[in-house]
Amino acid sequence: TTLVKIGIQGIRAFNPEELVQITFEKPVTLIVGKNGCGKTTIIESLKMATAGSLPPNSRTGQFLVHDPRIAGVPEVKAQIRLLFKTRDGK
Repeated sequence: TTLVKIGIQGIRAFNPEELVQITFEKPVTLIVGKNGCGKTTIIESLKMATAGSLPPNSRTGQFLVHDPRIAGVPEVKAQIRLLFKTRDGK
């Protein structure tokens, strides 16, 4: 099984109003960018979605998901979506 794509919404630097999709290319995908743009969030989202492990110092996800009080909204939409492909392409 191969990870094809991850979708992240409302997690740390990722906008709570838009699902950002990242496609993983073969043989390797490099994740590069400026400090604070979300590189580590991608890896932590993968870890959380596959193993259920929250990032260090996140206090049960408190610092992982956007805070609705800071955004001035009653709730924040957050999700992590993974798309896998089997060896036979399904």
